[in-house]
Amino acid sequence: MKLTVTFDSHLRTLSVRLGIGLILLSLVLVASCLFGIIEFAFFDFAGHSGLRTLAGVAVLGCVISAIASMDL
Repeated sequence: MKLTVTFDSHLRTLSVRLGIGLILLSLVLVASCLFGIIEFAFFDFAGHSGLRTLAGVAVLGCVISAIASMDL
């Protein structure tokens, strides 16, 4: 299996980059919460804790990247 940075389809490439971007965004937000810049309570949504919401964003990024990079 050859590792490719871009795919033939622009939509697949955009989807992979979007997924990785969501993962990085979640990482930056968790780090800023740990350093006290932002509070986890800011991300409370529908009765879930802020940490769970940020973890959900990271998981969504993983799923988008995995589906977009799948070879059919």
